[in-house]
Amino acid sequence: MVLFLSIALATPLFSTAYAKACKDFSTHQEAQAWYEKRKKSGQTGWKSLDRDGDGYACDCLPGGNGKKCPKKKK
Repeated sequence: MVLFLSIALATPLFSTAYAKACKDFSTHQEAQAWYEKRKKSGQTGWKSLDRDGDGYACDCLPGGNGKKCPKKKK
């Protein structure tokens, strides 16, 4: 029972540590630095920051090029 609770409580910590979304960053530069560091180290979680595959993370955040941004929901 204790082992199950330990695993259940620890699981969200590990899963959120790997995958990131643009909303987790304040600027394009911050996201780009995290993206490049993860990509170079061979770790996972960086692809979700580059939707269009151009090598630039979170283009729509302040400091990004603002191109190919997702449309805002009405």
